[in-house]
Amino acid sequence: MSANSTRVTYDYPAASPANSPHWDRIVGNVGETTEPNNEEAAGNPSMINSHQELIAHFKHDVASLSEIDRKEAYLNIAKWSCVIGYCEALTTHKDSSRRYSIFPIPVASLIRLVHDEFIPLIEAVPNHSNIHRQIVQSLSNAIWKRCQNKSSSMQDELHANSLYVCLCGDVDGKSLDCFGAALSTVIGMNLLGFRSILTLSEDHAYESHLLGTQNEEKSNKTTTSSKIEYATCEVAIPGNTKASQSKRGREISETFIDLQKQSPRQQSRKNITAETSWLYMKDNAVMCDNAGMTLAALVGNMNCDIDKQKPIGESGKPQIVSGALYQMKRDMLWALYDAGYINNFPFALMELGECEEHLSSERGLVWVDASEMLKHDGGNDTKTNADEAMVLQNEYFFLMAISVSKNNYMDKQTYPYLYAAHYHRDAGREDKSQEYRLVESMRLYSEASRVASQYRYDAKDCLQLMKHMTTVASLVAKDILLLPKEIGGDGKTARTWKYRENAVAVITWFIGFIDSLLLWEEIEENNFVEILGAQHKHSLGKLFQLVAEDIRISAVDKIYSQEETPKTRRTAVTEDELIYFMHPRSKRLSKGSILLQALTKKKIVIREMELAMPCKSSGERSTRQRKRLKTD
Repeated sequence: MSANSTRVTYDYPAASPANSPHWDRIVGNVGETTEPNNEEAAGNPSMINSHQELIAHFKHDVASLSEIDRKEAYLNIAKWSCVIGYCEALTTHKDSSRRYSIFPIPVASLIRLVHDEFIPLIEAVPNHSNIHRQIVQSLSNAIWKRCQNKSSSMQDELHANSLYVCLCGDVDGKSLDCFGAALSTVIGMNLLGFRSILTLSEDHAYESHLLGTQNEEKSNKTTTSSKIEYATCEVAIPGNTKASQSKRGREISETFIDLQKQSPRQQSRKNITAETSWLYMKDNAVMCDNAGMTLAALVGNMNCDIDKQKPIGESGKPQIVSGALYQMKRDMLWALYDAGYINNFPFALMELGECEEHLSSERGLVWVDASEMLKHDGGNDTKTNADEAMVLQNEYFFLMAISVSKNNYMDKQTYPYLYAAHYHRDAGREDKSQEYRLVESMRLYSEASRVASQYRYDAKDCLQLMKHMTTVASLVAKDILLLPKEIGGDGKTARTWKYRENAVAVITWFIGFIDSLLLWEEIEENNFVEILGAQHKHSLGKLFQLVAEDIRISAVDKIYSQEETPKTRRTAVTEDELIYFMHPRSKRLSKGSILLQALTKKKIVIREMELAMPCKSSGERSTRQRKRLKTD
């Protein structure tokens, strides 16, 4: 996404931060020139005046992580959480008159904020005979009491992801989101001398720690032994009621016991566990078990959006984002990448790739050979020039994220596929010479739905995941199947393809995307996917009407071709090699099914009958009209 994109506006406010309420809150009557004490000031400037100074100071702290003890490392993380949260608050207010330049940054005042307001908060937590879980509960309760709480769900809160918001959220009326609550708790536990680990799924955060130990370990090195067992603590429960407080500090598995008690007749809640939950991903969550990864999680969670709106490309107006914040986030992630802290962290790799897509640096525009990551397993180890797959560095980061997710996290993450798919969609939507990228985009969306279908479904647990699948359907319609307005389309005209075979390949992968969603419903024996409803805005009938009959017929023929799956050199679509989806797994897309027949007719009519769930006892279809699950 280039800086002059018609879909994004990059905001660079010029107003002095000294005029902001945040400056008044942290500098106040102390004065910007007041020096911190020796302990606070060690190695820290009192003021940072430019982006170059900021990144140099950040690199210095990243380099020091391998040389200092865990407590000191997390004191640095507390500082940077306040610096980053402060900068985010300055640059992302919805009211343009309340957005300010980042520089100068009163670092001394932000360090003092940690020492004067956060350290006393955590030191006041009862000792509980040094029992880890009880201290987590007391600390997280204290953090939630300290932060500005509102009745709205923390999931709806923007720019609420830092220790700064915990301490100064009253300035903008912010509360904490789940990441901010977990991060603040983990920082506090480590400062108290415990080895506490920030643990991340794709949409949630919680605390983990070594089972049966207290605070013996001091090492910042990543633990790789599969024999080590961890306990978990839920901390991101909003509110200050007795019920909320009692739920914090519990093992995350207890959350699902509660769900089963609340809805004993709902079968989906009987089956879902912490291990099979998308929201928790217990067996494949990312454990930030060193200070560098925790810092990377903090930087990666910087939210550069200014206006809360639909994803880029889904609304008709440009999205406003903070250009200064994107630049800051990009260069901080590069520093962490150079130090080796994000090589095995899919989320951080994706965020760096997205930063480079928005505001490219010279390093992001370097061409890199990705052939090793794209070749099939068991392929020829002898590489020739013809096997090279040169991609830009930012695309390489997306490929790295997918590779790490496959190798380290059992291919259980949807976001690496979604980020890469969005990238290829943006690259191919307006440039016919890059048309093949639309095929790759659709392939990646199909992979995302395949991963999603591996989780047990629960309306609350999969709420955000369902939103992503609905968003994909919208983006496929507007950016792939229709001709975008930016290149002469009216938003209603079907795309004219330069190469017919690209259109056929796209539709096979779109069928693959739908196939996994159909299969997911069939596994759960429930109808819950919004876009599989016959009346939905982006229903199958409406989307396939945008595709010419001959293309649909060719695509269906391709996915059920009797030929062996063609052997390709690479696992991804490239300019010189197409890949097709083949062999659907869902019963409703089985060969000869009424749904498949409907997709090949001149006039497409897909009703509840074509989408009805197959009866459990036979291949017959239920005549009962589909009933959608409601969110409990």
